[in-house]
Amino acid sequence: MKRLNTAFLFLMLMSPPVVAQTQSNSPPAAAGKQSTSPGFVDRILKFLGFGASAGTLKGPGDEVTSGNLWVADLNSGSNRALTSGGGYRSPVFLPGTADILALRGSDVMRVPLAGGEGRKLYSVASITKLVGAGTDSPGEVLILLQGGPGSHARVGLLTVHSGAVTPVPYDPLSAQELKMVEDLEGWSRTYGDKRVYVEKVTKPAMSGTIEWVDVFYSAGDAKPVDVSNCDGTNCGQPSLSQDKLVFVKATPE
Repeated sequence: MKRLNTAFLFLMLMSPPVVAQTQSNSPPAAAGKQSTSPGFVDRILKFLGFGASAGTLKGPGDEVTSGNLWVADLNSGSNRALTSGGGYRSPVFLPGTADILALRGSDVMRVPLAGGEGRKLYSVASITKLVGAGTDSPGEVLILLQGGPGSHARVGLLTVHSGAVTPVPYDPLSAQELKMVEDLEGWSRTYGDKRVYVEKVTKPAMSGTIEWVDVFYSAGDAKPVDVSNCDGTNCGQPSLSQDKLVFVKATPE
């Protein structure tokens, strides 16, 4: 597995809670090549508040496929499970609420930070990832959708309260725009002087060396801390919000 080095700055603004409506949605058209959108990179940076776009591409197997949502309290160093039913992936904090938005298959789920199974809001066909809420538009979430055969991911904006998806087109022949899309697929994030990333961990055992993936957090010049402590179970897909971090812990096979 390659270590993820993507550096992003997320500035999460608070807003009033968003009321969701249940409905079924179709993804944007144009499953393959998307039309050119002048300023695509600048639009993404402005939406998410990124300070920079830099890093290496993620390698296969760099992420947990799905599992249960866990939240770590960075002040106390403790973590706890939010869900127990499994199948969750790609969680992000929903600004202005005490909830988390996550995927379960193609369903968009709203999960209370207090714990408990999520409530389905709607389904979005071909959705693969929730990237993050907008700095000036916390009611919208940047998402990735599966592209056509041999093509790259599509980018869209999900309106949380309605489930509507607005395509954000880009030019797949542009190296800069394509790199931005590939960076969005990664899981390492930089929030000011704070950094969140996933890394392989190993330890000796009677049967040989055991290895898994854990979530790490660092602030300033402090030594990185293993905040997931999954001890033999793969964890990943982290998202940070002030003093809390949500991640996915794989369910035992």
